[in-house]
Amino acid sequence: MRLLPTSEFSARLASPYTDAELASSELLLDGEPTGLTVTGAVLEAAVAWEGYRIAFFTDDIPYEDMLRIYMFDAEMTLVDAAVLGAMYSTGTFDDLTLQPPDALTFRFFGDTVWRVVLLPEQEFALPLLSDPAGVKRKLKFFRRFRIDGKPQSEGIHRSDIPMSPRPAVLPSVESDAKMENITITLGGHHGFGTCETR
Repeated sequence: MRLLPTSEFSARLASPYTDAELASSELLLDGEPTGLTVTGAVLEAAVAWEGYRIAFFTDDIPYEDMLRIYMFDAEMTLVDAAVLGAMYSTGTFDDLTLQPPDALTFRFFGDTVWRVVLLPEQEFALPLLSDPAGVKRKLKFFRRFRIDGKPQSEGIHRSDIPMSPRPAVLPSVESDAKMENITITLGGHHGFGTCETR
């Protein structure tokens, strides 16, 4: 397991972020274009592990950045991918630490250390249930890497809301408590992401 230098694995922006579309980047091996384009604007890091390449991209969108993790085999075929992030929250990719033989940790969002365990064989995983909050994958029953982390909520907490002596103006503490676990999702541009071959 080793970090890949940009001379071996890099990316160049293929299309910038717009209100209608996320940025995409073309992957380069040894400085040569591969014809492979992935969703993401900034290649934060790349790691080589047992013939695989794991690439970490961010979207470079202030206040709502996502981290995209791609795992490619020796032929640069995408074998797994995941997205970390949440609407109206952001993160900074930092503190990448390799933990041989098969794991790495980093910080991104949720005030937590995230851990990725790379798997030599695909592992069964229940869609929507096998990953922690803030991790999204395409709907499938197998994965090639596992993600562990316990992100802290970056939303508004009841203690952040000023209390009023006039209950007719603000909801009561009891109704606030009932509403704490409600999540509202609004439309946005943060879909899963794509990987295309030209």
